[in-house]
Amino acid sequence: MKLHKKLLICASCQKELSGILKEENFSIGKVFELNHATDILISGVGTWLSVYNLTKLFSERSYDMAIFVGICGVYNENEELLQLYSVKKTTFSDCGFETPEGDFVSVIGTEFLDKNSFGFSDGYFHNDIVFSGLTPKICNTVSRCITKKEYVEKMLEKFPAEIETMESAAFAMVCINEKQKFLEIRCGSNYVAPKKEKKWQVKPAIEKLNYFLSSKILDSASKILS
Repeated sequence: MKLHKKLLICASCQKELSGILKEENFSIGKVFELNHATDILISGVGTWLSVYNLTKLFSERSYDMAIFVGICGVYNENEELLQLYSVKKTTFSDCGFETPEGDFVSVIGTEFLDKNSFGFSDGYFHNDIVFSGLTPKICNTVSRCITKKEYVEKMLEKFPAEIETMESAAFAMVCINEKQKFLEIRCGSNYVAPKKEKKWQVKPAIEKLNYFLSSKILDSASKILS
């Protein structure tokens, strides 16, 4: 029998939850009970760790809501950073084949993987649940962060999106297939291309994300879900 809990907060690394997690060396894949209403999971960076740890957790526990939080890259250089977003649609945008001509073909929608299987809907994972007041965004999920502008532009021709992460599609895929209600919140910390690390705003993005998490989600969850 699954253990039923109320709320799951998930992030790829402890740093993204530094505002609410005070412990050092918080283990990847270990579930931590923040309070009577909330569990915390550090899934690990990237799709493979996220898929494993989330699937393992959902085989043992179910939740009224699972929320993934973290920072993200922003494609539009004219868009202000440090904005909070709610992911509404995502896919694995770099999983596929490179042709001899240098083109890229996604494995999704080929003879190897039907574009409407395993929770995909026309090649994407969709989520109708978005956090009220946050801008809904389309997200590309990548296994490597490409920072050369010409490559990014080429990818966006095939997979139009507004933000980029390394876990979103993994989280959505597991939740959809496990019939787990889910929500994803991201804060823009940097522009994807060109790469200008000196202008990245990782710390302020994490601070804003954690303030929102504490004031808008955890506080209300402990009251509403009690």
